[in-house]
Amino acid sequence: MSAPSRPLVLVVEDEDSIAELIRRHLEAAGFEVRHLQRGDAAESVVLAIAPAVVMLDVVLPGLDGVEVCRRLRSFSQAPVLMVTSKAEEADRLAGFDAGADDYLCKPFSAAELVARVKVLARRGAQRLAPVVDEDALVQVDSLRRCIRCRGQELELTPQEYRLLSVMVQHPGRLFSRAQLLDLAYDDAVGVFDRAVDSHVKNIRKKLAALLPEHNLIRSVYGQGYRFEIGPEASQEAPAADAGNGLIARVPGELKPWLPGFLSSRFQALDEMEAAIGGSTRDEVFRIAHRLAGSFALYGFSEAARTCHRLEHEGPQLGPEEVHRRVSDLREHLRQVEVRFVDD
Repeated sequence: MSAPSRPLVLVVEDEDSIAELIRRHLEAAGFEVRHLQRGDAAESVVLAIAPAVVMLDVVLPGLDGVEVCRRLRSFSQAPVLMVTSKAEEADRLAGFDAGADDYLCKPFSAAELVARVKVLARRGAQRLAPVVDEDALVQVDSLRRCIRCRGQELELTPQEYRLLSVMVQHPGRLFSRAQLLDLAYDDAVGVFDRAVDSHVKNIRKKLAALLPEHNLIRSVYGQGYRFEIGPEASQEAPAADAGNGLIARVPGELKPWLPGFLSSRFQALDEMEAAIGGSTRDEVFRIAHRLAGSFALYGFSEAARTCHRLEHEGPQLGPEEVHRRVSDLREHLRQVEVRFVDD
């Protein structure tokens, strides 16, 4: 009897050294990997091999990753993971608009890489099952940059459109406040994550006016929001410790990668402390931005909020206060209790 085939990941990355690292970690996690260096070669390969996941760098020779993603979406539902650098935050929204399912910021850890690819591979397998067409209820018109409910256009602000369009195109995907903040604003400096709550509240009111029988934007306590069509599952009241900042509720599927994740986070804190007060001080806030998203992914909600505040408030603070916040975050990670939870 032949061995079962492994899920195939197509990696489109022009830097061979990075591609080799990606290959090594994904193969160790049980995936088969096919590597391409050029964006204009991806379309024909996806047609031929039907990968479980496509991992796309944004900057590619021949055709950039956003355009590759847009073309793939014309014929393939394979989950797409966009890879961006620290300086390419604006490309995230463009990637989501083109149909990407998730993004990963360089530099990233092996734990983050494998965890995100595993989640996307599982989601891709679920897409093979028949699904109900949701366009009749809520439809995104990317060309006109509008959203319609049963054919009637919603009156949305630009930020509301950005948030809702991405969520509608990725039903069931959980977005943290930090991620939604990035999507809503080209420059989120000085904008706090509670602004997302205000946008969501307004969007809900507008949806309810046209679709009063549906609750389409669901809150996930301490984590963020997701868009879902269908009956709302009964939700238990939050556990007594759900709001305890010293408890991290980590998805069970991430358990094997948690030690490496935490080790890399402590290393990032070392880099932040080394940059405080020096000529590379802005690096502190770029690292904080990266950490906010990854902490949210792993369920470290309080750490994610701390990093997000540091990213946006830090440039106006003195070195001593920045150092105190980084030190407090380090101590928080040492004390936090991890509890593994199912999806």
